[in-house]
Amino acid sequence: QDLLAHGALKDLIRRVQTFGINLVKLDIRQESTRHEEVMDAITSHLGLGQYATWPEETKVQWLTNELLSNRPLLSRNATLDCSAEVQEALDTFRVISEIGAEAFGAYIISMAQSASDVLEVHLLQKEMGSKRHLRVAPLFETKQDLINAPGAMKQLYSNDWYRQHFTTVGTEYQEVMMGYSDSAKDAGRFTSVWELYKAQEELVRLSTEHKIPLNLFHGRGGSVGRGGGPQYLAILSQPAGSIAGRLRVTIQGEVIENYFGTLRSCELTFERYTTAILQATLTPPSAPSTEFRDAMQRMSECGCSAYRSMVYDTPSFVDYFRAITPEQELKLLNFGSRPSKRKAGGIETLRAIPWMFAWTQTRLHTPVWFGVGTALDTEIKNGNLELLKEMYAKWPFFQSTIELVEAVLAKVDISIAKVYEQMLVPVDLSAIGASVFAELEKTIASVKLVTGRDELLANNLVIKRMYDLRKPMTDPLNILQAKVLKEMRSVEHPSAELQESFAATVQGIAAGMGWTG
Repeated sequence: QDLLAHGALKDLIRRVQTFGINLVKLDIRQESTRHEEVMDAITSHLGLGQYATWPEETKVQWLTNELLSNRPLLSRNATLDCSAEVQEALDTFRVISEIGAEAFGAYIISMAQSASDVLEVHLLQKEMGSKRHLRVAPLFETKQDLINAPGAMKQLYSNDWYRQHFTTVGTEYQEVMMGYSDSAKDAGRFTSVWELYKAQEELVRLSTEHKIPLNLFHGRGGSVGRGGGPQYLAILSQPAGSIAGRLRVTIQGEVIENYFGTLRSCELTFERYTTAILQATLTPPSAPSTEFRDAMQRMSECGCSAYRSMVYDTPSFVDYFRAITPEQELKLLNFGSRPSKRKAGGIETLRAIPWMFAWTQTRLHTPVWFGVGTALDTEIKNGNLELLKEMYAKWPFFQSTIELVEAVLAKVDISIAKVYEQMLVPVDLSAIGASVFAELEKTIASVKLVTGRDELLANNLVIKRMYDLRKPMTDPLNILQAKVLKEMRSVEHPSAELQESFAATVQGIAAGMGWTG
């Protein structure tokens, strides 16, 4: 008995004291529109009208009044006339209440846009009987949402109920999640990173002004197009004050093995994160000069215009995208944890992961660099090459942005991409392809001018050598995939053998590229 009490039992007690009964806390994530649908069903049931049609000020005032009120909105036996999706959301809040907050982390609101999005979640937690609310982290994803983020948080910080709610959730800080994937798909690389940078600066300023600690949660994907890539430089390039001794970041499933697959890789990963966080906290980067900021703003606007002009405003671009990439065929495979689209539609409704995944398969990686070349080239033609070189040398944010684009350009294989175009793209769409390849050449040339290097990745020979080793092993898979896609598209119902061959090429190319998308 003494051996049991002081051996295995003591070890168990120590583990529980250290990690808790639940070990890993589970985040809950739901889109903002779903919560609005729930509130609309409730107000309609109560005869208050359609919540979804109310202006933002009315929503915030009503939600605040209900949060301050002691009475419930609905009786226990109330039956809402609602959709299955609304009922599922209500059931989720009910289960959270039954299990208790200890088992959960944050409640993340994807596609958050306003203060009411956050207050809705708190009211639903209150209504379902949660004694302690989960902390609510709005996820700002698109370009416009990032621009609106500081205004939404300022409205929350000025709200009487919200200012005192931190005692209810058991945390003293506000968590805000930053979306890298959708902002890049929405506006292009330069605009995405610049709007994220500016939003973080303003959120830090607001939190300091209102004396509410801020924890920024970076929703980075595995690929550069979705905010991934080397994290050490990425952390050091964040605005001053945004890394205040803490950092939360997503690690995508596709790269978990790279970061944590062995004991040594796990140690190195934590060492990089710890070192970068300490360095960013103790010696934060200097604020960029007005000249640097103005140049970045010009490039953001120019790059966004070029990107959206091609991706969203060119009538046949969707046809070209679906022809040269396996986007449609990827739906046949059992990949991904979510549907590829949020709803029916074109590029605007496609999720960021399949958007990047499809381009990665063709070795073009278009979303990462399209628009960057036009932005840099415009500045260079306006006589600002020396300014760009100075920004690259002195501003960690700009250096990180350029080097991540450079790393992806080194993975691009024009000859392989043209195999896909020749075999799969109709002749009447060839003009779009010509524009895409022209922008690629412009981007490569401009990046070389800014870095002052004649060859991509000449400053990182280890990574370059790794890419060079992988290319000849991946090339045959790309050629095979293009042939398989041509055969699949020639018949109405591709055979199981064709689909299996396609799946094998997809997995092989993803391994060769180092990420899916």
